[in-house]
Amino acid sequence: MTPHKIYFAQHGLAVDKADDPERPLSQVGIDQTKAIAKTLHDSKTPTSRIFHSRKLRAQQTAEIFADVMNISAVSALDGLSPNDDVALVTQNLKVNNAFYVGHLPHLDKLTAYLVTGAENSSVIKFQNSAVVCLEKSDDFYQLQWYLTPGLIENYFQ
Repeated sequence: MTPHKIYFAQHGLAVDKADDPERPLSQVGIDQTKAIAKTLHDSKTPTSRIFHSRKLRAQQTAEIFADVMNISAVSALDGLSPNDDVALVTQNLKVNNAFYVGHLPHLDKLTAYLVTGAENSSVIKFQNSAVVCLEKSDDFYQLQWYLTPGLIENYFQ
């Protein structure tokens, strides 16, 4: 039986709200997301679909992952916005090897809930463009790995 894995990514670094209220990705956010996506593609990380929150910065991040990783299935999904209740999205996590691109504090709470059963337990410190892999184990998920832009930058220097 293939293990059920899911991936969560915080959107790439966005421009300041004062500069653009829509908060598109900054050039640093684009570059870091491309570097993470290339690393995942090169390591043959299995990915079936990519979901995002509908916010521009999450959509752009999802599209970069899809483009670099050759994933054609990208769509918006309710329940991934910054202050959404984690219960809104937990029922939609049935797609194996799916990517979910979202925001803080939602991703912190969702990951904590899936790993510990309590959304206020902190299990990981998310970073822009970073990706965490969780694998289903009985009732909860286990953290498999966490890839950050800093790890890639340090590795290739």
